[in-house]
Amino acid sequence: MVEHDITWSIYNGQKMPKIYVDGEQAQVMSCSYQFVTATDTDELGLNMLTATIFLLSECDYKPIQHVIFINQQTGKVFYQ
Repeated sequence: MVEHDITWSIYNGQKMPKIYVDGEQAQVMSCSYQFVTATDTDELGLNMLTATIFLLSECDYKPIQHVIFINQQTGKVFYQ
C-alpha cells in the first residue's frame, strides 16, 4: 500500500474543504459531514468529513475517483 501525504483545510467557515494529496490540490466532487454517535472503539461523538475527489494528474482518459474520510477531532485521514 502506498502512503500519501494528505492535508486539508477549511477557511472562513466555508463548508467545502481544500484537500491536497502529495502536494496536489484535489478536485472535490462531493462532500458531506456526519456525526458518528457510536463506533466499535471508545471514540464517541466523532465529526467525520467524507469527500469524493479526483486528481488532475491521474486524468489521462477519465478521472479516477477517490474517497477520503477525515476525523475532524483527531485529524486522522483514511484515503482509498
